[in-house]
Amino acid sequence: MRIAAAARTEVGQVRDGNEDSFVIDERLELFAVADGMGGHRGGEVASATAIEALRAAVAGGRAIDAAVKAANTAVIEKAAQDPDLAGMGTTLTAAIALDAATLRIGHVGDSRAYLLRDGVLQRLTDDHSLVEELVREGRLTPEQAESHPQRAVITRALGVDEDVEVDLYTIDVRVADRIIICSDGLTTMVRERDIEAIARTEPDTRLVANKLVEAADEAGGEDNITVVVLDVLDVDGSPVEETADAVDAMVATPAATSPSDDDIQPVASAAPRRSRRRRRVASIALVLVPVLLIAAVALGAISWYDRNNWYFAQQRGQVVLYRGRPDPVLWSATREQSPAVAYSDLNARGRTDVRTNASFTSKPAAIAYLRTVTTTTTTTTTTTTTTIKKRRPAPTSTTRPKP
Repeated sequence: MRIAAAARTEVGQVRDGNEDSFVIDERLELFAVADGMGGHRGGEVASATAIEALRAAVAGGRAIDAAVKAANTAVIEKAAQDPDLAGMGTTLTAAIALDAATLRIGHVGDSRAYLLRDGVLQRLTDDHSLVEELVREGRLTPEQAESHPQRAVITRALGVDEDVEVDLYTIDVRVADRIIICSDGLTTMVRERDIEAIARTEPDTRLVANKLVEAADEAGGEDNITVVVLDVLDVDGSPVEETADAVDAMVATPAATSPSDDDIQPVASAAPRRSRRRRRVASIALVLVPVLLIAAVALGAISWYDRNNWYFAQQRGQVVLYRGRPDPVLWSATREQSPAVAYSDLNARGRTDVRTNASFTSKPAAIAYLRTVTTTTTTTTTTTTTTIKKRRPAPTSTTRPKP
């Protein structure tokens, strides 16, 4: 496999520093993006620590999932050595060549990997975020997720839990395939159809990375923006054909079925008399009205339950107050105004309560509690073309995340 790789990272227009990190290692055939979080310098340290540990683990012969877990351990150990780094974490999305025509992706968090094939962009990874889980459960539409107040809440990241779960994806690549790995600084600013348009119309790998970052920056640049682009220039042997599983995943639409003759019921030939119709309507009303009343009472009770609660959550290293519940029954929680406090400025009790979303019965009580637990621009462009000669034997088993 021969790959042209390029990367670009920008601080954006809002952040004071760049907490993203990336790697393009032609010797290890390793490409990755990490998006740090933790406030102050924690995010920058977390992402850099994860990238360094990932590279070291792959160099030591570990598979990509084991390497990502090693990166998780490194972030946790780094945070334990410095109180100023407590609570830091990072996403990590990494791709590595398994052989001359296969890439494997290890993924934790809400950074993403995409495949552009024949001009069509396909997302390869699932976000580990609150709003994406609500979308997958059918409780939010993709359009609602774009403006949801909790869209930055991550449900899985490195540095949080010692036993992190890593999503794995195996991709059979072809000549002219383009892989894009990016932080959410791109995807929260630029719609996927616009990412597709830029990636499809620009043939140069380096210019694709530049244009994607610039598009996110021009759209507001609310977060750090990092993009790694891989172009497959050549593969050993004949072009790789899509597997049946891949085809099924891309065209997973149920076929329409026609009812059999046994399912078709005859239509009544005569309309009921008016008096009979009135009696039927009255009977329906006698049943329906109590049901509607019970439903209204239940709806009111559920609404009261969802809204009569306040809790704190960590969002990109900051402590944020929400009204509602982390696991709402009906109404999603909404963000409330509260004092600006970094997660790293909390004492041990405060960090535990924020991490577990401890609840409060009123907003003043939540803010008063917060006071009691509170203690006192770089631009990089890299371009490389690498010829991958050695072949690493594929693992004996392939783990794919459940759809």
